[in-house]
Amino acid sequence: MTFEEASRRFNLPAKVFYRLRELGLITGTTLTDADVKTVELVSRVFGDPVLLRTRLARFSKARREDLVRTADLNKWESYIFNRYRNHIMKKSGKRLYVKRIASEINYYYGIEKSFTVIRRIYQLRKRAYKSLRKKESNLAR
Repeated sequence: MTFEEASRRFNLPAKVFYRLRELGLITGTTLTDADVKTVELVSRVFGDPVLLRTRLARFSKARREDLVRTADLNKWESYIFNRYRNHIMKKSGKRLYVKRIASEINYYYGIEKSFTVIRRIYQLRKRAYKSLRKKESNLAR
C-alpha cells in the first residue's frame, strides 16, 4: 500500500507517513503488514482528543497558538511566516524584501523563484502582519 492509499484509508495527512519514515517507525515507500499495524496505532493516537489535549498541555499557550497558526503550512512556508514574524518583532528598522526571502528559500529548500512562489510569499507576509496585529490588539485590552 502506498502512502497516498494509506492516507485515504487511515484519514491521515500524507506528511505523517513521511515523518514516520524519518523516525524509523515505518520503512520504504510502501507499507508492509507491520507498518500497517504501526499506522493503525498512530491513527488511533492521532485522533484521540484526550491524548491530544494531554500532549498539548505540556506546551505554553504561546507555543500552542503558534502550532495552530502554522498547522496548514509546509516547512518552507512555515520558515517564511516565522521569518517575517521575527523580523517584525525585532523592529530593526530594516526592510525584509520578498526577493531576499525567495533567495533564502531557494538556498535552504531548493525551491525556485516563480510567480506562484512569490505570490505565496506575499500571502504569508500578510498573514504574519495580521497575526501580530491581532496579538497586539489582544494585549491592549
